[in-house]
Amino acid sequence: MSKIDAQKGDLLVEFFSEEIPARLQVGSGEQLENLFVKKLVSREVSFVSCKTFTGPRHLAIVIRDIDLVQKDQLVEKRGPRLGSDEKAINGFLKSNNISLSDTIVKKTNNGDFYFYSQNIVGENTAKILPDIINEIIFDFLWSKSQRWAYSDLKWARPLRNILILLNDEPVDGKIKIGKNTFLNFTNFSFGHRHHNQKIIVKSINQYEDLLKNNNVIIDRETRKNKILSDIDLLLNNKQLNLKQDNTLLDEITGLVEFPNVMLGTIDNEFMSLPPEVLSTAMRVHQKYFTIFDDKKKLAPKFIFVSNALPEKNRNIRITEGNQRVLRARLSDASFFWKVDTSNSLDHFNKKLKKVLFYDGLGSIFDKTIRMAKISDFFASFFNLDPSLAKEAALLSKADLASEMVGEFPELQGVMGGYYSKINGATSDVSIAISEHYKPKGLSDELPKSNLGAMLSVIDNIDTLTGFFVINKKPTGSKDPFALRRSGFSIVKILIKFKVNISISDLFTEPLKIFDNASEIIQDELYAFIIDKLSYILKKDDFGDDIIKSIIDLPDLYKIPFQVLYKRIQSIKTIHKTEEFKFFLSNFKRLNNIIKTNELPVGSQIYLDQSLFESSEEEDIFNISNHLRLEFAKNRYQLDKQEAILNEITKASTLINLFFENIIVNHENNIIKNNRLELLIGLRDIIVQYTNFSVLED
Repeated sequence: MSKIDAQKGDLLVEFFSEEIPARLQVGSGEQLENLFVKKLVSREVSFVSCKTFTGPRHLAIVIRDIDLVQKDQLVEKRGPRLGSDEKAINGFLKSNNISLSDTIVKKTNNGDFYFYSQNIVGENTAKILPDIINEIIFDFLWSKSQRWAYSDLKWARPLRNILILLNDEPVDGKIKIGKNTFLNFTNFSFGHRHHNQKIIVKSINQYEDLLKNNNVIIDRETRKNKILSDIDLLLNNKQLNLKQDNTLLDEITGLVEFPNVMLGTIDNEFMSLPPEVLSTAMRVHQKYFTIFDDKKKLAPKFIFVSNALPEKNRNIRITEGNQRVLRARLSDASFFWKVDTSNSLDHFNKKLKKVLFYDGLGSIFDKTIRMAKISDFFASFFNLDPSLAKEAALLSKADLASEMVGEFPELQGVMGGYYSKINGATSDVSIAISEHYKPKGLSDELPKSNLGAMLSVIDNIDTLTGFFVINKKPTGSKDPFALRRSGFSIVKILIKFKVNISISDLFTEPLKIFDNASEIIQDELYAFIIDKLSYILKKDDFGDDIIKSIIDLPDLYKIPFQVLYKRIQSIKTIHKTEEFKFFLSNFKRLNNIIKTNELPVGSQIYLDQSLFESSEEEDIFNISNHLRLEFAKNRYQLDKQEAILNEITKASTLINLFFENIIVNHENNIIKNNRLELLIGLRDIIVQYTNFSVLED
């Protein structure tokens, strides 16, 4: 039996282009697979598996056991409504080249209609591939793309070749990419960019090996693993260790077709520079890996990955060239260090007076003054010396005017820590300045010191407040000033450092600084922080119902943050217990009875203990008073949240007994309303802790 007879085969499609930036390669393979799956499924072409390949110039997919012929399709077309005028009916028949006897009448929700069913015989997959490829190319979304020459196609970089093999046979076809510009399908690819050898591909199964023999490792994970294994070989028995850097590794993997890993040396004269300066110069500007010795100290070595093919003399020249480039960059850094350390932080702060933070929010120096003004208030919540907090705030942005940060913006804060220490600041202040830009994202590490955490909070609080006041709030997907990140940073620090400040207190002092701050802005800021808190709680596996129960509280903004977090933790802990399920069932019954038997509008009914006819009523009255006193005394006490919740759940038995033995709908309306008021009183006390009515059973 031939392959054609088998009706199954394999498909290889490769898009070859000029160099695609590494960051644009990430996700391109997944998008290519998704597009192919979508297009094939829509055309009734099945397959077993897909594998994609991404590199600087190659983007490819291999699809296994694909149908060589489309499945036949039964297509049903709806015509005019039964009873339509003759012209409409004849138009439908003519357009489909059929007679009325070829149709049937079917009932629908909208009436009776003529229908025509047509069996469409499947085409050869090779015949429909050009249309599929055309759609994929023009549907492909790059975060950045370009047109070139006379092309109408938008691609990351100019597309030069399309290789297609179906069942190891070339596929005829071409793609129109411009008015008079076409790309013909081919049966060849290209090897390493230094040779750009044309490679005829005769077998899909040999595709990877064929490219590898021409110095292109087409599989991304294979390239990445080769980089890591070659680094291990280089560092073996040298008492040297690679600094893990997955982001840099991913970037380099996208820069090379055939990794050539080499070890370079840093001149000793530069080793006195701060290690962060050395690693930033290497990582950010040169794409070098940092190396540590066995004492976890920065070693005078670096790892770099070249795309040049390995050859001894060539490798020597490349290594010398990279060392020369690094020497020049570190010479600049050394000069900046000498200039910066010869100046005081006051000198830098004076320069910041002329550096605009944002129009309407003054200079960066103005920002530090605002931070200093609120530092005294926030210091107490972090158990800090107010004078240290103020000093850290005033010096926090000084390094932004330094030469080093001007050249290496990534070192903001870090250099401020060094420069402040040289200028006589305490170790606590220096560490705080170096940490206060953390976290830089949801997954980034937090400051380690209390002072650093406080400095980060007041920095982000000032930023949030200022931009909200001048109406530069995030909208939809747009957040040009990274205000959402500021919100997340605040919340994560408050949780981590167990800061017991309320959401309203977060903004009390900052809002006083801005003359045009309104209550509307205040409420928007409160809601913004709650939204970030909700997001983080959800990521930490708190259920939607638990989050909503807390957010519904009328005094939400007044609850100290750590109390709020402790309360929600307590609910999560007890939520799945049988005891709590019993309580929740009884509470919801209580709440439903109150809703069903609403007291007359405008009525003023006061609970009258003399109308009680049972011990069950007395018990509800007593537990209500007990919980009321407990809540009045301990509602905002951090160490009392679990105890209060336990007291609330203990009311389950009393509520259950009440409903078993007492009829709320008493024939005497006065007694009925009194009992309702009794239940309302208990409910209103209970829901001060959280809105139990929204919790799932």
